[in-house]
Amino acid sequence: MSLAALGQIIIGFAGSNITLIVIGWTLASLGTGIAVTLPFAMLSDTVDYGEWKSGIRASGFLTAVGISFCIKLGAGLGSFIPSLILDSAGYVANATQTPQALAAIKFCFTWLPAIFFAIGAIIMLKYVKYEKNEGKIRQELEERLKSDN
Repeated sequence: MSLAALGQIIIGFAGSNITLIVIGWTLASLGTGIAVTLPFAMLSDTVDYGEWKSGIRASGFLTAVGISFCIKLGAGLGSFIPSLILDSAGYVANATQTPQALAAIKFCFTWLPAIFFAIGAIIMLKYVKYEKNEGKIRQELEERLKSDN
């Protein structure tokens, strides 16, 4: 389970306990910081892996697709999905909210991020499989470079 997901779950169960909310928010914020920076750290690994597999070093393409496009896609979905949830719960801007709308707001601020962070953690478990080979991949790439010169 990711640190961010754990923090969000604590917030979800905290109710009006300010201490638990602060602890959950702190853990969620630390975990979010890690999750936000990981793609940048992982990009060089994907460039190496792609070159190792295909012989093509596509760092510009992978940066454009893997970072720029995916961040924009995630930001769009991060707004779109909660708006669908709020709409389905009857949320009306600048109005007194129904209990269903208030529950949807709470869900969108606590449980929805926890779900997405947990999904991200599961995906990262797959990455660990490839990360174990990074030393071997870099060594083989260096040997290819030496043999080409």
